[in-house]
Amino acid sequence: MNNVTADLDTEVRRLRIRIIGLNPRQLAEAGPNSRVTAAGAHSRRDTIAEALAEFSSIGSGDRTVPDLGDQSLADQVVVLIEEGTASARDLPEAQQQERLAQLLDAAVRLRRRLA
Repeated sequence: MNNVTADLDTEVRRLRIRIIGLNPRQLAEAGPNSRVTAAGAHSRRDTIAEALAEFSSIGSGDRTVPDLGDQSLADQVVVLIEEGTASARDLPEAQQQERLAQLLDAAVRLRRRLA
């Protein structure tokens, strides 16, 4: 296991715990590091939905991610990251490392925005 893979595994565990720990009120609120647009700050729920789309874009052929409700958010994050990791295995080494690094960067960004 290389460093990127180990770091990604760590981020998956952190994200799972962080997302499971959010109650519906917290999901509806903007986090202190949430992205801000002209319409206002994104809720944590919106932040997770954007990250799900990004994970799908990176490793799942940009498939549409269904809205399965708040109780499935952590599972969806984990599944999409794992699917991206699995899809990287079929790539040449340089592209594999690039995809894993993209997944890791997106996971770290999500974790920080949910803080």
